[in-house]
Amino acid sequence: MTCASYPYFPSHCILLSLQPLFFVAPGDPVNVGRYQILETLGTGASSRVVRGYDPLIDRSVAIKLFSPELGRGEGRARFLREARVVGKLSHPFIISLHDMGIEESTLTPYLVMELVEGQSLEKMLLKGSLPMPTACALAAQVAVALSVAHRAGIIHGDVKPANILVTPEMRPKLTDFGMARLASHDNGDTSLFGTPAYWCPEQIIGRPQDARSDLFSLGVVLYELLTGISPFAGESDSLQTVCNHVLSSTPLPPSHVNASIPTAINEIMAACLAKDPQHRIQSAEALADHLFPLARRKPGAQQPAPPEPTLRSRTARFLRSA
Repeated sequence: MTCASYPYFPSHCILLSLQPLFFVAPGDPVNVGRYQILETLGTGASSRVVRGYDPLIDRSVAIKLFSPELGRGEGRARFLREARVVGKLSHPFIISLHDMGIEESTLTPYLVMELVEGQSLEKMLLKGSLPMPTACALAAQVAVALSVAHRAGIIHGDVKPANILVTPEMRPKLTDFGMARLASHDNGDTSLFGTPAYWCPEQIIGRPQDARSDLFSLGVVLYELLTGISPFAGESDSLQTVCNHVLSSTPLPPSHVNASIPTAINEIMAACLAKDPQHRIQSAEALADHLFPLARRKPGAQQPAPPEPTLRSRTARFLRSA
């Protein structure tokens, strides 16, 4: 597997590869803090992810290196504050943050995370849609991870397939909490961040975001997992076109795209992708509760037919209507 082909490499979604993608370039720091930098795994617009080694504990780690602009002034305080908040999250479906710091010799901020074997949902989607129970299971578990963050007052802000790592046991690991917002402040852009196809309407029009904004983005991810296509973005669509679709288009119900998908999914999807947050599903817990039963359902299974009415039931119905 490789990370080089990812247009939006997950900020701290770490993919183990059979061979390194890039070796550390001459002049790059060999250490940050006590951690040795071994090789670069991938790069993003504002950061780089490297494989590292912790000699104190004798373990391999993943290290995300940020721009030195975040290592000074107001950016420094913001980085440390955000990292401390994210570091308090602990759950099997969330990538563990082990350590953070700023390498003073280069003013390079860094996060140290668990190194997890697996691949991102973005990589998995290159092969097309997933079976309905698998898609619902993964989305339900990501919803559980979001519920943990939301209870801690943390909004993810950049839920997308590239930020969801899937282990060989098919367990998701959600990554990159709050880091997209941090990078947007670093670039002087405080309005829009992340990937346009997963933006929620309130983000596009500049209104405050809350936990329901993450649920809209997760709904977009679930739609892709079920159908293999984006509900709002085509391959050649411009930024303006994608934003217009998010704001005004209603995607086809998943069961209309893939006839094997049960119609029950359509209502869940509509609740996730409602334009108005007040009309959207209101909590990650509620979304998980709706998805877990579908995750245990066999592909192609039909809803059980209602039992034939008996004489007693027909009589009771007659008396109720009298």
